[in-house]
Order: sequence, then structure tokens, then C-alpha cells
Amino acid sequence: MFLHARSDRGTARGRGRRRMVRAGVAVAAVLAVAACSSGGSGSGGSGEDVSLTFSWWGDASRAERYEQALEIFEEDNPGITVQTNYAGFTDYWTARNTEAASRTLPDVLQMDLAYLTEYTEFGHVIPLDEYFGDTIDVDTIAEPLLASGQLDGQTYGLASSASTLGTFVNTDLLDELGVDVPEEGLTWDEYDALLAEISAAGAEHDPAVYGSVDYTQFFWLFQIWLQQNGRSLFDGDQLGFTEDDLATWWGKSAAIHEQDGFLPTKRQEQLSGADAVGVGETAAEISWDNFLVRFSEGQAEPNLTLLPVPADDFENNSGMFLKPGLQLSVAANSEHPDEAAKLVDFLVNDPRVGEIFGMSRGVPASSATLEGVELDELDQQILDYEGALEPHLVGSAPPPVAGLSNLEASFTTIALEVAYGTLTADEAADRWFAEAETSLAG
Repeated sequence: MFLHARSDRGTARGRGRRRMVRAGVAVAAVLAVAACSSGGSGSGGSGEDVSLTFSWWGDASRAERYEQALEIFEEDNPGITVQTNYAGFTDYWTARNTEAASRTLPDVLQMDLAYLTEYTEFGHVIPLDEYFGDTIDVDTIAEPLLASGQLDGQTYGLASSASTLGTFVNTDLLDELGVDVPEEGLTWDEYDALLAEISAAGAEHDPAVYGSVDYTQFFWLFQIWLQQNGRSLFDGDQLGFTEDDLATWWGKSAAIHEQDGFLPTKRQEQLSGADAVGVGETAAEISWDNFLVRFSEGQAEPNLTLLPVPADDFENNSGMFLKPGLQLSVAANSEHPDEAAKLVDFLVNDPRVGEIFGMSRGVPASSATLEGVELDELDQQILDYEGALEPHLVGSAPPPVAGLSNLEASFTTIALEVAYGTLTADEAADRWFAEAETSLAG
């Protein structure tokens, strides 16, 4: 049974101070902050003050939560201060890649599975294993999640959370539009028809309401669809699907756009930094389940139902998997790796961090942090959703092969051209495969 959640507005956690956070930060500013990481006033064990830098991607809500948690860390660790920086996902990695080239990465950085291999292979982050036990407690983390951050037997990214995909539906908005709220078990054709129905009913609404943003641009959703069809993104270190598979997936985009089921692509780009479902311009969305908190705190304060991702045979093959959400890594250029490891342990394992973040980062990877979560209605919804979904998780996240981040970025860019109609699905698949061969060849 997949329940629905209603948020108690105005009680969002993490309204603490903001020290040095900047949204949409320019690369130059990020580099300036990161340079401070090698200029701290002390070193581990010296008794002198140490200044760490910590960067992450996310929205203002995540930033507020991190700032509140870091206040506690600094109180617990006199002499250690943490300078912070954040940006949206794309800008974040643009900045990190620039810093990596000049070896000026922040001491602690939020890591994603797609970037883990390249940052490890080029020596940008250090193995954390020497800190296990004394500084970092890993007994609290399930083995599959711990293993997700390992390459060649060493751990370079420590999972702070895990999540899976879900289908969000704005129940109040559907009632207002006179569209029946769907139940679990939607097939792809049924979901696509629902999006067209929403758009037709919402055409005269102010603002106009569409079904959803173009879901064919979502790399990880494509992985689920592939697994539902007996294939996978990768077979070892090679692609596990064909150009025809990708053309079929992207071919769904034009058909749904023709029915106005998707938010217009131009409007989607104009909303960059805001969630269409959160501002009430779409009534459905497929995304990570922990985004229930973020979407619910959007301008429209939507009341959302969380359902499984569409599948033509959900009971026998949902294609769904549990993905390590946010991971944390320590930069190889850090002059204070001991203190950085201490910060990683705090952010992953401290119950007070669980109390601050709840499920907004996903379900905590650490059992100790989960114990600190004071479940509100949204948190409970996420936990219940993953619990009900657990028997149906049949797939696994693709391995962090070298070049995965480039493949994902290229996928999103080319899919946008399909949405604009500048490339056909066949042309787009041909182009992506050509770029994929280069990325995988490394």
C-alpha cells in the first residue's frame, strides 16, 4: 500500500543561520572559497585552529539544514570552522571539475555515483578506510550501501543516504481539475494518457497546468525502463543496450509533446532552479522519493501522493533499484584530512543530523542517524514508501564506470534537443552512442 502525504506548512526544519552560503555561485567565487581549504591556520594534532571547506549541490532548503548541522559540529569541535558553498547540480559539478584540474577542491565534497570513478582514478579524492573504526563508524551502514562507494577494494565515497524513484501526483490539484487521482500499478501507456488528460483539463487554469516535465530526459529513469525490458545501461564496462532501445525511449517524448502532456520545453528551462510540480505548473513528476520534502515545500505547497514508477508488469519486474543518494568524499589536496574525516563521520552518523534533515536527503544510510529522525508526516511517507517497495526492488544501480558522468550529462543535453524538436529520436540516439564510445574509451 503506497500512502499519500500532506505537509504541515511553516514547520520546515533547518531555519538556522546562513553563514557563507551562495546560491547559483559562479565558478570564480567557488574557486576563491576552495583555495582557503589549503590555507587553514593549523594542521591535525597541532592544537591550532583549522578551517575546512565543504561544498554540496542542492537548494536553499538543503543549505539551511546543512548550516544548522554545521553549527553543532563547530560547537562540538572547538578550533574547527567550516566554510560552506553550494550550487545547483550542474553548476556544482562545473565548479568541482575546474577545481579538480587545479587541485583546489574543498576539503569535503558531496559526491555522486556518476562522478566517483573519475574522481578516484585521477586521484582527486582519498580512500577513507584508514579512518574506519577510530574516526568514521561504518558499522551503522548496510554493506550494499558501503560497497557502492568502493573501487578496487577501497572506499572513496561514503553514502549518507539512499533513495529510489517514485511518481509524485498532486492530489488537490487533480481534484480541482476534475481528474481522477490514479492508483498504484500504472502502465506506461496509462501514465502517458494521464499526463495528456491533466494538460487538457489544466489548459484554462491560471497558471496553466501540464502533466509533467519531460521524463525522457531523466537518465536514471531510462535505466529503470531498460531493466523492465530485460536490459541495463551497462554490461560490464560496455553499454548493455542498443541504439534502437534509446531511440524508442526518446521517441516517447515527441508523442507526448504532441498531446501537450509535457510542460513546454522553453518553460521548463525558464523554471531552472524551481520545480514545476512545486510551483503548481505540473501535477505529476517522476523523481527521487526524498524530493517529497523539497516538492512539498515549493511555492504552491502541493499535497502529493507518492506511487511507484510506471511499469507494464510491476509485480514481476518493476525495474526499480535503491541508489546510494548523497555520498561524501575527502579531497586529496586537503591539508586537514583527519578533521575532514571527522566532519564526514558527523554528517553521516550523528543522530542530530538525522533530526535536522529528516528524509530530505533520502533515507539515512546510517542506522544511528535514522534513530535521530523525528518523523513528520512527509518523512514517514518516504519511509513507508520504501518499505512497501522493498519486495519489488529487482534491479541495481549501474556500476560507477569511468565516464558515467559524461554519459549522463550528454544524455540530458541531447534529450533536450529531442524535446525542442531539433533532433529526431533516431538522430539523437546515433549522436549519443557516438559520444558514449568516446567517453567509455576514456
